[in-house]
Amino acid sequence: MLDKIASLVGKAYFNALTKLLCEDMGADIAYVGLLSDDREEMKTISLYWDGAHMDFQSWPINDTPCLETVNKDFCLHEATVQTRYPKDSFLKKEQIEAYVGFPLFDDQGTAIGAVVAESRMKLEDSQLFDCLRAAQCRTQVELQHHKALDTMRETLSQSLLLNYSKSMFMANITHELRTPLSAIIGYASLIRDRQIEGPQVQEYAAEICASGEGLLTLISDIMSLAMLEISDETAKSEKFDLTDLARTGNRMIQHQAAQKHLKILAATRTEPLYVKGDAGHTKKALMNMLTNAVKYTSIGHVAIEVTKREDGSAVLSVIDTGIGMTDDILTKACEPLTNFKNAYDMHQEGSGLGIPTTMVLMDRQKARLEVESEVGKGTKAHLVFPPDLVIDDDDGFI
Repeated sequence: MLDKIASLVGKAYFNALTKLLCEDMGADIAYVGLLSDDREEMKTISLYWDGAHMDFQSWPINDTPCLETVNKDFCLHEATVQTRYPKDSFLKKEQIEAYVGFPLFDDQGTAIGAVVAESRMKLEDSQLFDCLRAAQCRTQVELQHHKALDTMRETLSQSLLLNYSKSMFMANITHELRTPLSAIIGYASLIRDRQIEGPQVQEYAAEICASGEGLLTLISDIMSLAMLEISDETAKSEKFDLTDLARTGNRMIQHQAAQKHLKILAATRTEPLYVKGDAGHTKKALMNMLTNAVKYTSIGHVAIEVTKREDGSAVLSVIDTGIGMTDDILTKACEPLTNFKNAYDMHQEGSGLGIPTTMVLMDRQKARLEVESEVGKGTKAHLVFPPDLVIDDDDGFI
């Protein structure tokens, strides 16, 4: 009986099989289904129902014979399947009497789907069961292939979307670069050619500085986007000292802070606090937070703190007395950096990429960023390493 569909592959095979189970073997409903990743739902790849192929359907498998099917060698109810599964409303609605199902496995022997036939009449012989059992192995191979193709298509689609959104971002950013560059060149040319004198020179120099700061922001956002393409494997797992890193950050931010007459309060902790992670990623994360703190603080100070919490977590904090953020702005600023369109939207809205980029840097190390802020009082940003990444002074680390 299955010889007539032996030459078919893929969706054509699935459709031919479900049609054969109904028209030749007497089932009323037949389908090939794929389990969801969380193994809680079944989605049909092919569904033949009362004489016609139907659109894709999906449903929770709990309290249905599907659950039994994917957890056993097979599921057979020759009659009264509704009695066995009283919570399955579909069986009752369609007046299903008999059910036959075989699980379909992947290469590791894990059930990934099922091939099923249902009848409104009780089974009088084993023909339907034997046909499904004979089809199980071939259908299993076809389902594995179908799932692999789906994964490839999704990966390719995401890659194409990333490349397209990257190109659009760069095109938009390139256009934005022209305005401040034109201003810098224009004002600098006037000063060079001595076409202006006295107070105007200082005024034009200020415009050049402002345009330069705008360029710096643009370039910072462009560099931040590189984090979208850093794979998880690039994050190292090495022992390093947060206290020493805090001292490095203090030195590196001094020049920016001095330009705004801000005081940087160094960490009071002097003893080492060792963690396991990527020192380079953490340094970039710290500098992101320090740069933000200096940028949004006009009066007061920026403090760097290194602490160990009661739960054993190690924390590197940047605390400022700047303008702070409302809850809505903070939520927006902490949105994940998922793609280039998302990044460009953030850039256009002026929220910047410092916080979402820092979230990526910390997440790659299995650590996290915590941010709390209050309008008019300032912002606290904490780079938190959980207890399992904290190394006691007397611990070894290889």
